[in-house]
Amino acid sequence: MQHRTRRVIAAAVVVPALAVMAGCSGGNGAGDADSGDGKVTITVMGKPAATNTAAVQLFERQVSEFEAANPNITIEASDVPWDAKTFATRLAGGSAPTLLRVPLTEPPALIERGQVADIASVASKLDSFSNLNPRVMQFLEQGDAVYGIPEKSYAFGLVYNRDLFTQAGLDPDSPPQTWDQVRTAAKKITEATGKTGFGEISTNNSGGWHLTGYDYTYGGKMIDQAADGTWTAAFNDDASREVLQMWKDMRWKDDSLGDNVLGKQEDLVAEFTAGNVGMWVTAPPDVYPNYIAAGGKPEAFGAGPMPQGGANATLAGATVLMVNATATEAEKEAAVKWIDWRALRPNYDLEVAAETAKASAADGLPVGVPVAPIFTAEAYAAYRDAIADYVNVPVQNFAPYTASLDKLEYVPEPAVASQEIYAALDPVVQSVLTDENADIDSLLNDAEQRVNQILAQHK
Repeated sequence: MQHRTRRVIAAAVVVPALAVMAGCSGGNGAGDADSGDGKVTITVMGKPAATNTAAVQLFERQVSEFEAANPNITIEASDVPWDAKTFATRLAGGSAPTLLRVPLTEPPALIERGQVADIASVASKLDSFSNLNPRVMQFLEQGDAVYGIPEKSYAFGLVYNRDLFTQAGLDPDSPPQTWDQVRTAAKKITEATGKTGFGEISTNNSGGWHLTGYDYTYGGKMIDQAADGTWTAAFNDDASREVLQMWKDMRWKDDSLGDNVLGKQEDLVAEFTAGNVGMWVTAPPDVYPNYIAAGGKPEAFGAGPMPQGGANATLAGATVLMVNATATEAEKEAAVKWIDWRALRPNYDLEVAAETAKASAADGLPVGVPVAPIFTAEAYAAYRDAIADYVNVPVQNFAPYTASLDKLEYVPEPAVASQEIYAALDPVVQSVLTDENADIDSLLNDAEQRVNQILAQHK
């Protein structure tokens, strides 16, 4: 397999979508059987939601251009999002699409179950392959085998409404950097505006996801692995207690979390876009396109560093593209060609990068959102230069966030059973946010037992 030594011009992906929000085909299996005349049809995940009209138009134009350049390949796609439980059934039953678009938490289990294909022979020939970020690729490679390609990476940060900051007497150019500062700012926003000072989510695994990310900022970790390969829960510690107590105090003492605490990320995006939430934690580059598509004011959007509790760390992850293990060789080749065309080429080919940026700007899509690059810093700088004429994003509003990316340690999500762990932790977060008398120690003890039962199935 080709080693990662060849230098290419490459940069971060700019396809508009929420982290962990993708689409899949409703086709019957990985792809149609090879027709014998060299033609192949593949079903792919990744079509934007129908509500994001401009993004859908761009996607469909990319499909048309790809099929024109590759007349032997037909792309079939839809916007059904990835769901671990649903796709476990579809993969087992042979009805999953050819190209899977999944969060970085999923590859270990998919690889272990033999549900994704080794694409090394095809992927290693891509111009950009040698420059892909090893921090992401370590989860997608085993020996000489390659099981996926990153589409985009992300790191948690603080998203905030600059207008509400100003109304509350806060400096919109200096967002909070610690949780103590977040709590103080959230209380000021609520008192000055009557709006939710700090938004939180707790359903669809989002509560466990946020607890994990916040826990990292206090120096905690979610799971431990023993020498014999067994995993055990590690979150029943002071770091998690600090996070849960902070939530409890903000909810019941400060009254700065509002009453809508049982939603998911999409719900909070809508409230934030409407100007009803002062700040919340997410991956800022992923949220911004959806914020704009829903009518959010560009100048009101602010992005700051992940607030810290003393550890100088942030949760980092990625969206990765993997090929169904049932795919034929022709389907694998077609899928990797599509990955290169839509996810990678608009970034490492600077002419294509400029053309894509020009077309996106003409369609009213955000261009130039600062991101956590999946390639080298040098390559990302070249990409930024190539699209400079078409940037329509208030880049300066992201400065506090981007400045933090080189200063904070990137901590990955749990290496095994992450989504199951998050699901087990959702009730803990929900209890603290809905019950003023919630017993944090009891909640953590119960969750530890549940997670250890889950982890007993993984080695």
